Amino acid sequence: MSNEIKKDTVSIIFGDSLAYGLHDKEYGGWVSRLRIHMDNYCANNYVINLAIPGQTSNEILNRMDEEINNRYNDVDDFVLIFSFGIKDSLLLNEDSNYINIFKENINKIITKSRKYTNKIYFVGLIKPNIDIEKRKIYNIDNVIKIDKCLENICTNNNTKYIRLIDSINKDILSDGLHPNSLGHKIIYEKILKEIYNKK
Repeated sequence: MSNEIKKDTVSIIFGDSLAYGLHDKEYGGWVSRLRIHMDNYCANNYVINLAIPGQTSNEILNRMDEEINNRYNDVDDFVLIFSFGIKDSLLLNEDSNYINIFKENINKIITKSRKYTNKIYFVGLIKPNIDIEKRKIYNIDNVIKIDKCLENICTNNNTKYIRLIDSINKDILSDGLHPNSLGHKIIYEKILKEIYNKK
């Protein structure tokens, strides 16, 4: 019999209101759904939601080291999941050169993440399915630019990008921007499959 102790898997999620779980009135968002699943079916798995509504790549880059260091140890397996970008698209509305800042931020986030783990994942935006009639401040072209930039950087850095455009449509957006409970369920199922290889 092996005396090896099974490692814990600690998943830390950074993001904005999508990861925070706004408008999922059943379970509190796709991250909460993921945690419930891990609690019920996967021993030695812990899901920590550090998402804050409204955050951009700037804020996440600035706080991630401290947040991770407060939870990190070299015994367990760590998974880092990032889900943000929609507020970065608003900054791109104001300054077309902001795309270069966004690129720099993503590259720095990946570099910092690799100090802790190689299990790094970025969740794509739900572009371009925002209801622009309800959310007039958003520019669909800039949402697409941010999402495509994120995808390209992930590809160039051999980092997993999880595409959401094919999964979410306007019919399951509760307020023109945030998914309703069904939308969060769809995202949770996609995350469960693509990151954890579970159905």
